[in-house]
Amino acid sequence: MSAPRSALSVRPVRPELQGPGVLRKRYVRRPEGGATPGATLPAAAPQPAAPATGFLGSGRVVIFFIALLITCQLALLVGALSPLRVLFRITAFGTSLALLVMVPGQGRRHPARGFLMAAVAIASLNFFHPSTNSPMAAAVQLGIQLSVLAPIFWATRLVIDERMFRRIVVLLFLFNMASATVGVLQVYFPGRFQPALSSIVESQGEGYLRSLQFETTSGERVFRPMGLTDLPGGAATGAFYSVLLGGGLLLSGRKSPWQVLAVAGIGVGLVSLYLCQVRAAAVTLAVCMVAMGVVLALSGRLVRMVALASVVGTLAVLAFGWALTMGGDAVLSRWNTLFDSTPGNVYQSNRGHFLESTFGEALPEYPLGAGLGRYGMANAYFGDNRDPEHPPLWAEIQWTAWVYDGGALGILFYPLALLVTMAWGFQVARRRDDLLGEFWLWGSLLFAYDLGALALTFSYPFFMSQSGMEFWLLNAALYSAYHHATLHPHRR
Repeated sequence: MSAPRSALSVRPVRPELQGPGVLRKRYVRRPEGGATPGATLPAAAPQPAAPATGFLGSGRVVIFFIALLITCQLALLVGALSPLRVLFRITAFGTSLALLVMVPGQGRRHPARGFLMAAVAIASLNFFHPSTNSPMAAAVQLGIQLSVLAPIFWATRLVIDERMFRRIVVLLFLFNMASATVGVLQVYFPGRFQPALSSIVESQGEGYLRSLQFETTSGERVFRPMGLTDLPGGAATGAFYSVLLGGGLLLSGRKSPWQVLAVAGIGVGLVSLYLCQVRAAAVTLAVCMVAMGVVLALSGRLVRMVALASVVGTLAVLAFGWALTMGGDAVLSRWNTLFDSTPGNVYQSNRGHFLESTFGEALPEYPLGAGLGRYGMANAYFGDNRDPEHPPLWAEIQWTAWVYDGGALGILFYPLALLVTMAWGFQVARRRDDLLGEFWLWGSLLFAYDLGALALTFSYPFFMSQSGMEFWLLNAALYSAYHHATLHPHRR
């Protein structure tokens, strides 16, 4: 006698790809006594062991970490705490390393993980380079690099859903909007919202300081907006991300006050960016917004693309007029230089020669790297520069830093990690599966965000800063949230 069958059985049909990198089997419902096809029952591909529950296994860790980064950044603006600047910087980077150990479980394998591990391995070998500055400076240099990319390992172990990822985006948006707003107020009310100037900038001399100032329409000389930083022009970073993240929140299908706030953030961000007069940031932002629009068009979301272009385009014109009422001829003449020549010539006259010297001089001189601890914060705070044969080096752009840390392999693996990260985000952006909520929106946003980060590597050492850490944190959080949604679509 054959064993009785259950009232509902499933019959495998064929494997198929259900989203970027998620292989599933397709099943057909077969009622007892019949073979009528019905709905599909997806079976999840093998995944790592379930992350630990509790605080250290949840997305709240990301919220806590971002709040800590913001606190450390704000602490640098308090003059009374200036003797503790190194401590606050160590806290920000050190916490990322600590979470690498403290967050339990085995993370999902992000596409960039292998390339990043190769980049860290190459940099680690440079610890033993004969030109390494000192053991302490080398250890700090390596620690900074590892802490910047650490979120790609520990954040993928966390249980993050779409709602939590949205909260992460909103928190970063609010901080950057606040920085852009303070930047505008620093020009509108000269001297009233000005933080203490960075000691490193202040030590450059009176001539250099005057080059960072401009005359307003009221006749007063002010620094380029600092925002919530201690660097003239530093508000440009907050302005950049206020516009970019605001664009993502604007397109959300949820009708809420956040969309009104997103419009405000885009507007104030553009005004602050014009006043900062950081042309590289403005050009990069334009490229990012175009990239987001192209992705929306390719995925068939033309209405959203038109909405984004209309809002940002209108606010860009209005914001420029507002910025001129405060900055006057100084702002107008600065931005006019973008149209005096071709974009290539403008970049060449500002940052292009650094890229040229990287590939023409630094790479041939240091094909295997220059040793660790010879540039940046590690050298400034912990370096020993008494050896005239191995003087400190200067890295104005990220590509130079990659050459110093790993030579030819340094400029191979890390950029590859960026490219595969962008490719994964593009795949998510192209999806039209409504069961997965608004991941198409976050994929479009992160694709543009990642493209902006890649562009900024030609402007400054992006991945030796807190901005680089936030880059890997956002991408890892999206990766974790997306795979959580594919495994538990009913919990969206």
